[in-house]
Amino acid sequence: MDDRERVRHLTSHDKEEVLEALRELKLDKETPPSDEVVDAGLELMKSLDSELRYEAVWALCLHWGHLRTLPMLRAMLEGQEKELEVQIIAARSIGSMVERWGHPDEQSFRVLARVALDESAAAELRGGAYTSLRAAAGLLPPEEEARLEEDIRHLDVDWKWLRAMAG
Repeated sequence: MDDRERVRHLTSHDKEEVLEALRELKLDKETPPSDEVVDAGLELMKSLDSELRYEAVWALCLHWGHLRTLPMLRAMLEGQEKELEVQIIAARSIGSMVERWGHPDEQSFRVLARVALDESAAAELRGGAYTSLRAAAGLLPPEEEARLEEDIRHLDVDWKWLRAMAG
């Protein structure tokens, strides 16, 4: 599928067509998304439909690690996103992107740390944000990150380091 066609599918009013285009984007290992595809994906990350937001974050952020999505991911974790599953994948995506591209991003680190420290947030989100932050900081090998529980109550948390990262 060429970029023009992919954008057409991503901007369709047919939810199944959009989801199929996002699935194809996630399966593609060779062709990074064009700016036009990223623009369409960023719009999907603002969709009223949580399934579309989730799949867009997975495809553009977790799979491709597109750095233009970082501000949107941070906004999602700073209160814009209400769906837990979307919040969790947003947190995982930030850490994954920093790991992948080697661009330590103080603002993203601070957002992840604040989420992990937020006692009113779901334990799974807090744990995901914490492990994502540790991995992005180079303190957690990917194979260990994959094995850890997401629930912060079951993690050995370095609270002093976490508070320092939060600012």
